Amino acid sequence: KYVGKQLFINNVDCESIIKIHKTPIYCYSSSEIIENYNNFHKSLKKLNPLICYAVKANFNKEIIKMLGKLGSGADVVSKGELKLALDAGINPSKIVFSGVGKTKEEIIYALRKKIFQINVESEEELDEINDLAINKKTLVNISIRVNPDVDANTHKKISTGRSDDKFGIPISKVVEIFKRKNNYNNLKINGIAIHIGSQITKIDPFKNAFEKIKKLITRLEKNNIN
Repeated sequence: KYVGKQLFINNVDCESIIKIHKTPIYCYSSSEIIENYNNFHKSLKKLNPLICYAVKANFNKEIIKMLGKLGSGADVVSKGELKLALDAGINPSKIVFSGVGKTKEEIIYALRKKIFQINVESEEELDEINDLAINKKTLVNISIRVNPDVDANTHKKISTGRSDDKFGIPISKVVEIFKRKNNYNNLKINGIAIHIGSQITKIDPFKNAFEKIKKLITRLEKNNIN
């Protein structure tokens, strides 16, 4: 708000900030972040959720620390983001590793740090993680990232849920992967992940994606897969 001609953010005079720091400078409202997190957590509390902040959204270490103190985990897409989350005090048991193109080095690092879960993007990655887990004599929690073939009606460069996008395993192949789960002795498949794009301004694409996931889960249950 303005007081006279002076701009204040959270009752802090912006001119007092630029007397200490050079411009341009990014300022974040801790009270707004805390309120948003608490509101989100409250709306999901019946599910007892693990909320994981996407570090790629803003990798400011103080923000990650703040969210960690509120109970948040972290969703990371690289070794660098994983190290940042750990350095900011996020418990490894609350870290999920997502993203395409994970390197062997990154997967090994994630296994060594005993993070909560790796979201698998392809059948090839599934095999690679299993081989590395066998080598490390460890059991790894994974989630299968499903491509639901849903057009989010966002910019084509940031759409990730259509069948011709390079992200995730086609929804038509997922049941067969679960049926083969005994081939992956060192993997515990504990979930399904989806991400259909960014800058989505309408709810319908999410509804469409969740309807498809609901049908997929029903098919899995008919095959005695929970």
